[in-house]
Amino acid sequence: MPLSRRQFVSRSAAAAAALPFASPLASAASWAGSPRRAEFTPIRDGVGYFTDRGGTIGYLHSDDAMVAVDTQFPESARTFIEGLRERAGDPMRGLDLLVNTHHHGDHTAGNAVLAPLAATHVAHEAVPGLQRASAVRSGSLDSQRYPSETFERSWSTDLGSEVVSLHYFGPAHTCGDIVTHFERADVVHMGDLMFNRRQPYIDGGAGASVKGWIGNLATIRSRFDDDTVFIFGHAGEGYPVVGDRNELTVMAEFLAALYDTVAGATEAGRSADEIEGMMVPGYDAWGPIPMRVIDPIQSEMQRG
Repeated sequence: MPLSRRQFVSRSAAAAAALPFASPLASAASWAGSPRRAEFTPIRDGVGYFTDRGGTIGYLHSDDAMVAVDTQFPESARTFIEGLRERAGDPMRGLDLLVNTHHHGDHTAGNAVLAPLAATHVAHEAVPGLQRASAVRSGSLDSQRYPSETFERSWSTDLGSEVVSLHYFGPAHTCGDIVTHFERADVVHMGDLMFNRRQPYIDGGAGASVKGWIGNLATIRSRFDDDTVFIFGHAGEGYPVVGDRNELTVMAEFLAALYDTVAGATEAGRSADEIEGMMVPGYDAWGPIPMRVIDPIQSEMQRG
């Protein structure tokens, strides 16, 4: 019997609390020393999530289709596909669909393993260019695999027992973040639009917008109901990578408070070094403000 949203979240929160966490920076090198703990967690109707190292992978396995949302890194992608095939009962089965929620390395470095196995590989139209530019900077061009199909606003496919739809709402964490909806299971993979109780990575160089991010979360929340399960890209230590739509509101409120805190300190004449380490009032669980969020917020202030 499929789990309700409340049943699933309550059961998975305790297990997720034990998972290790590493900072969600864009480069594979930043994850090199992080501990690994590969784990599959089913949600309902063949949809679930996989955690190891990097951004959370969403998956579907059914008699009709196998789907992966994001790919982590080559070693974890291999662990993932082997485990997914085992669950599907077919050691040679390929993917019917591979989705990248955005271009960051901890979500796409495993493309080299999974993309050759996928009949269709999709992302937002901004992703190939952003991924290529990032690879140039990191010297990893030779290891990249790019989506073969892109879209501007929405994309959908009927896979028999499940319909998968992709939606873009505008610049946020980057300028190419999408959400993936497993419609019949009513599970939504948020990618890095959701950092549960963890300071976010705001990729200003890739067109991020904190104000846009806040608006996107409100829009996404309004499209779903209280039974929808949301898979998050990352979570702070002790917090789950799944939740309900109320967590989107919490994230939006945190982003607004983070922006106001950095903006207020900047307008008061404080330097970035002085702002680093400050706490966002009322949001102690997110920890001190890191340098990586200060510059993109100050840049957005200047743009108005």
